[in-house]
Amino acid sequence: MKYIERFIKQEKACEDVFDRIIYATESETKRKSVETTKGYILSNWSGIQISMKGKDKNIQCSAEGHVSHVFSDRMSSRPLGWSRIGCDKMARLRVYQKNRGNMLELVRYQKQELPMVAGAEEVIYSAREMIAMENRNKQKLGNIADIQVYSIPYPQIKKIAALKNHIWGL
Repeated sequence: MKYIERFIKQEKACEDVFDRIIYATESETKRKSVETTKGYILSNWSGIQISMKGKDKNIQCSAEGHVSHVFSDRMSSRPLGWSRIGCDKMARLRVYQKNRGNMLELVRYQKQELPMVAGAEEVIYSAREMIAMENRNKQKLGNIADIQVYSIPYPQIKKIAALKNHIWGL
């Protein structure tokens, strides 16, 4: 019996909160929106209470569905050829827009010329400077500088290892 009394008290308290919000709202359109929300929540009150009961206070949401909707709206409903980079950028723009980001500010920010980071300046070396740097490098490394460097593809390494270790059944 206490459960039912508490259920009714909570529903009444929710209704009172909505009534206070409606009373304080000046705009007619916002007032209608709050009234619609109030009607929806109160008509689904028992379902809300049942879904919240026994969930150890873990609140669930439909974020995955919303994210899927935002992406599928542009990425798959009107399919186009996407590169990985283009797909990533489009997805980020969709999320930025849904998070109420200002697209105009974003474009203006991208057009700003930012100062170059120290050490990122483009340096052009002459052939003489390159040879001098290579000679200094050879002096530091000694005989190691002249050793040829080879790379062996992974499948070939796997075959060599199998033959040397008598591993069959690759």
